[in-house]
Amino acid sequence: MAQLKHLFQPLRIGSMEVKNRIVVPAMEPGFGIDDDGCVLDQHTEFVVERARSEPGMIVSGAAAVHPSGVSGPQLMNSIHLWDEHVYPSVEKMVKAVHAYDVRFGAQLNHGGLNHLPEESLCPTVIPEMVQAKMPVREVTTDELKEIVAAFGFAAARCAAVGFDFVEIHGAHSYLINEFLTPYYNRRTDEYGGSFENRVRFLLEVVREVRRQVGNTFPLGVRLPGDDFIPDGGWNVEDLCLVAPVLEKEGVDYISVSQAGAAFGSLHVNIAPMYEPQGAFFRFAEQVKRHVSIPVATVGRIKNAVAADQLIGEGKADLVAMARAQVADPELAAKARRGDVADIRPCLAECLGCIEGILRYGEASCAVNARVGREYLVKDIEGEKKDSPRRVLVAGAGCAGLEAARRAAFAGHRVLVCESRGWIGGQLRLAARMPCREEIGDIIPWFERQLNKLGVEVRLNTTVDQGLLDEYRPEVVIAATGSLPEVPLGYVNGLGNVRNLEIIMADELVEEERLTGDTVLVVGGNQIGLQIADYLATRGKTVHLVERGTRWAPKMANNDRHYLIGRVLSQAVTTYRRVHEIEILPDDEVWLVNAKGREALPGIETMVLASDRRPNIFLAEAAEKMGIECHIVGDASGVTEEGQGTIMAAITAGYDAGRMV
Repeated sequence: MAQLKHLFQPLRIGSMEVKNRIVVPAMEPGFGIDDDGCVLDQHTEFVVERARSEPGMIVSGAAAVHPSGVSGPQLMNSIHLWDEHVYPSVEKMVKAVHAYDVRFGAQLNHGGLNHLPEESLCPTVIPEMVQAKMPVREVTTDELKEIVAAFGFAAARCAAVGFDFVEIHGAHSYLINEFLTPYYNRRTDEYGGSFENRVRFLLEVVREVRRQVGNTFPLGVRLPGDDFIPDGGWNVEDLCLVAPVLEKEGVDYISVSQAGAAFGSLHVNIAPMYEPQGAFFRFAEQVKRHVSIPVATVGRIKNAVAADQLIGEGKADLVAMARAQVADPELAAKARRGDVADIRPCLAECLGCIEGILRYGEASCAVNARVGREYLVKDIEGEKKDSPRRVLVAGAGCAGLEAARRAAFAGHRVLVCESRGWIGGQLRLAARMPCREEIGDIIPWFERQLNKLGVEVRLNTTVDQGLLDEYRPEVVIAATGSLPEVPLGYVNGLGNVRNLEIIMADELVEEERLTGDTVLVVGGNQIGLQIADYLATRGKTVHLVERGTRWAPKMANNDRHYLIGRVLSQAVTTYRRVHEIEILPDDEVWLVNAKGREALPGIETMVLASDRRPNIFLAEAAEKMGIECHIVGDASGVTEEGQGTIMAAITAGYDAGRMV
């Protein structure tokens, strides 16, 4: 408590008191809402899992107030607040959350352009939309009045079923944000043009909500600090102008985020590790100078100590930590106890959270395999202590570490053997890539958990027949990873090499090998792309070759977007759709594509970062001995979609450890 003395101070928000400054902000995970917009147990348990830790506030996922405002297609299952029949299920969720001492609020939203691919409403149909053949139309003034009324109706009903407050969503490129932003709002009526006209729709919504819920019911507004649109965007100066107006209109707090991905935007609101931690607190800090009501900040805040510092330095009154509390739902409770080293860290690689929604329609988490399964999968410490089994985990990469943790948590006797002199596997190598050090944050967390659970870890130990005979495990979990291999048939002429240096990507990083000044990286997957960045930052001239059409398809788009930007801004020349690489007897390197052959002069080093094969020797040996065996992580495969990632490895490790 003494260590985090600011984070756990109470705060009054209008008529409501919250007992600490930690906020679980609105997150729409894409699951647990049926086709009619009703809340299911899956969604409720996702929220309750975070309520048990008792943060100060939880805001429900963005819920649509009008049929035209449902975000989709991935988020089409948001709560339908315009429909009376959903409220019994909503009330059930509210009561479940209120079993814990936490304030629970509803976020009210109209998705605007995010209703695509259905016909969507927007302030103005701009040329970019026409060129993209988007099914959009300009919202009429009569429709705006209808939407304003819908916000009021939803707010009143949310108050009636027991929510402690409501929050109007005016950020993330949704309809209100679109009206605020000149880039989208090019209207010539009373809702467009001047600043006063562009904020009119927002103020009408605020007034109607306030009228419907009364003067004492707590009301917040979420707004963007910046659209990051260079020409024609909303910015922090606009925010500082509207904030005191909102305070006069009876708004009790302002939550400052940013706009999100949009035409012309340079940033995303769910930022990857390439954005600094606490990336957007500066917006909240500036707004606080203009209002006396509480201000919340959000954006890459994953560390409870940093959150406490933001409060202590007066940069915000509340700290919204979304992905951090997806990764560890017990964050608030652990921080309250002072056990900050026990908080499972978010890695900010975006593959589970936002990419899960965009790619598969449901969020998950790279480091927390229970996300979305809270209502089905219960973790009970020591549940197998009366019937423990001897479990041998071969490999201390993230799959093996998670398997060992979960098996030991249940009460089994676990031995982890790692052939290297350190734990972490590919994570340690990945953490050496530029701006990706956070990937390694999970390693000391795993080490701490295994120590607490009494797991024996043997380093520099390869599991072989002798060790199997010695330990006599009842269960083997093979987390032996994958091995890089030469892409024969793709790189031809290796027998002709004279002075050209050939290096595997793993040995380049692990052994910190030196290279020539001009390097060819073979493979544009996530490893190859990161290797190209790694070499370019060291002053090398890099050629990056990919046989397919896409760069790093297994990475989250938010993460890949920044990485590709880094690569293209450096001395890296990229080639896609390369069918073959030829090495001639004089070490000349040629690329073959559909257009013919192209020489790459002066290549001194070739780094192979493409093909890998699972290492399954141990699994085969264990199965011959009749030992129950689970193969997890890269050892189970690396080529298919959903394989060969941190999230896939940790999820497989968790499930294997749970099934023992």
